Amino acid sequence: MPGAARSGIVLLVFGAILVGIGTNINRGSLELLGLVIGVTGLIIYFVSSLKARKRKTI
Repeated sequence: MPGAARSGIVLLVFGAILVGIGTNINRGSLELLGLVIGVTGLIIYFVSSLKARKRKTI
């Protein structure tokens, strides 16, 4: 697994934790920040996985 994919997973999990904490303490800004971080981590994970798969098949 490429390093970028690992960092994408870490960002995804961190974003989910922030969304959960923001929901519990009723902070909309923290929820939104967690959502942005989570989506960014998901995009990084998908892009790096697709690049690794393309590199492997060539």
